[in-house]
Order: sequence, then structure tokens, then C-alpha cells
Amino acid sequence: MEILAIVPIILIAAFILGEMFKKIGLPSVIGQILAGLMFGIPALKELFFGEGSTLVIIDFLATLGILLLLFLAGLEIEIEKIKETSRDSILISICSALIPFALGFIFIMLLFPEQGFMAGVIFGGALMVTSEGTNVKVLMDFNVLNTRLGAIMLAAGAIDDIFEVLFLALVVVLAKGGSLLDLAMIPVEMIVFLVIAFIAFKIISKVLQNLDKKTGEETELFSIVLIFILVLAALSESLNVGYLIGAILGGFLLQASMKKISKKNRKQLLNVIKLIAMGFVVPFFFVNVGLTFDIDTFLANIPMIAITVTIATVGKIIGTLIVKPVSSLSWKQLYYVGWAMNSRGAAELVIALIAIQYGLISPEIFSALVSMSLITTLILPPILARGIKNNPGLMDAKA
Repeated sequence: MEILAIVPIILIAAFILGEMFKKIGLPSVIGQILAGLMFGIPALKELFFGEGSTLVIIDFLATLGILLLLFLAGLEIEIEKIKETSRDSILISICSALIPFALGFIFIMLLFPEQGFMAGVIFGGALMVTSEGTNVKVLMDFNVLNTRLGAIMLAAGAIDDIFEVLFLALVVVLAKGGSLLDLAMIPVEMIVFLVIAFIAFKIISKVLQNLDKKTGEETELFSIVLIFILVLAALSESLNVGYLIGAILGGFLLQASMKKISKKNRKQLLNVIKLIAMGFVVPFFFVNVGLTFDIDTFLANIPMIAITVTIATVGKIIGTLIVKPVSSLSWKQLYYVGWAMNSRGAAELVIALIAIQYGLISPEIFSALVSMSLITTLILPPILARGIKNNPGLMDAKA
């Protein structure tokens, strides 16, 4: 089927299902993922995506969607809130990564020793990652992104992205038989990226100020901002830093740059970016999450999947709760942050895909990781929605 026909059909399905869940007080993201599951049914998948090129375009739109979503998060949330909550964010990110990794590694080594040491490392590594996309969308849906807990969820997820980049680099090096020098270059590439990003920030600040002085230049403002986002994301990806980090940092930098332009243009620019992102490309990211699910593989591997989901979830929640003695958050706040850190996504799927392609993990482990990614992503929105609704002040309350 032609891509021009598929795109509106996907948007219609995502919109209808998303609105259905909003009607019952749940985030629209659940409906969008379910739309992806629907299109992933073998008969429908063959009908709509029989040509491989169609899936490539959908995947591109999905990447653009998560890129703009995280950019918006960096643009909207107050930088001061990130600074205020940095200690909690760092502690939560580290502990909620280490505990699932350890549990996953031990599980493989004890019950599947024949899979080997590397399978244990990759399994544990895939369990430690977090997907910020789902968190950000749910927080935006309930208008609580710019809160104390919202800032912690975003910042902890951003720090977790750094772990993902390092671990993904390790997997690629091992898979391709590269040297440890390739891995050692990652910190250098991160420094290079930060330097270039700072220079880009200075340039765009000047450009935005000049355009702001002219009347009727709103289109040019938007074009410059879009170019800035894409260039920064492409740069971070080419330097192996990861486009998600580039997107969040781009949002923070642009937020600082936009302080020097008129309030009217600033508000209009933000509204245009949000309309295009939320109304067009972001739904493709969540639909694409559902499309990765294979029902046959799931049914053939239910016990392994159940154990994997349990380890992943328990590891993330325990990893978050154990920071309580040194955290300013309450037990209830940490509990819900743990659920937010439990959502997986793109990075975990990439790790699993590279590992299976190079024979580092078995098909059973691969299918368990892919299914776990979808399940943990799908269960987060209703849990977080219930927590926000049933606990007034949860997102901003002091412990």
C-alpha cells in the first residue's frame, strides 16, 4: 500500500484509540501503542507494510517523533528545577540501573549458564535502560512535566541515556570485534559534542535575536529552530553520544536562547513545535513500539518473558527505593519514580537486535527482551496516571 495512504490511516487509528483512553481518564499513549499492536497483526502487517520501504519511512517518522518529544521536554521544563533535583536524579539513575543489571546477569548465569558470560552481560544491560519518551508523554498529558518529580524523572532518564550509550558502544565493540580503544573514545566524543553544542548555542542565540527584531519572521524562526534540533541530533548520533541526549540538551539550550526574544514569539514558537510534534510525528513513535511486537514469539516464550518482566520491574523499583536514606523524596514518590524508570524503549531494542544479529544471545533471550520492552512501556501510563490522580501534590510535595 502507498505510504500516502498508510500515514493518514495510522494517524486516524492512533487518534481514535488515544481519544478513547483519554475519555476514561488514561493517557492517549496507551491507545497509540495499541494501534501499533493492531497494525502488527500478521494479516494487517502484510497488507499495510508488505513493502520494506514503508516500514523504513514509519521508522523514520517514529525517530523524528521521539526526537521532537524529548526536545519539547528540554524546552518546557525549568532548568532551575533540574538543578534543584540533580542529587536525587543522579542517585536514582545509578541505583535503578545497577540493580536490574545485577539481577539480570545473575539470572542468566544461574539458570542458563550455557548461554555464556556475554549473554548475561547483555541481558542485564538491556534491563537497566529506561525510555524517556513514554514518561515525557504521560507527564505532558497530565500537565505535570514541569514539577519537582517530573524534573527528576526527566533528569534521571537523561543520565540513564549516558549509561545506554556506553553499554551500546560496548555491545557494538564486542559484536564487531573492535578494540577497547573504540570504547575509550566515547568520553572524548562526548566532550567534542558538548563543545560544538555550546558553539551552536551561541550562534543560534544571535540568530534568534536578529530575527526577533523583524516583524513577520515567525516562519524563519521556526525553520532555524528545526534546523538546530536536527543538526544537534545528527551530530550527537554521529559522535556516538545518541540523538536522544542531543534532543534533550538541544531543548535546554534553546530554552536559554529564547529568553532573549519577545514573549509573543517565544510562546508562538513553542506552540507551533508542540502542534507539529504532538499532532503528527509523536504518535508514530508509540505506534512503532506496538509494531515491534510478535505475537507468535510471545506465545512460544511466555515463562521466560514473565520472569524477564518481573526481574526488570522489581529491579527498577528496588533500585529506586534503596536511595531513600539519602534522598529528599518520600517512599511513595520514589515508588512512582521507580515505575517511570521501568519503561523501556528504543535503546533496549537496539541492544537486543545487535546482540542477536552477531549471535551473542539466543532467540529465546531476544524475544523475552523485546516483549519485556513493550510490556513495561504499556503498563507505565495507567500506573503513573493513577498515582497522579489519587495523590494530589505527589509531583511537587516535599518529603
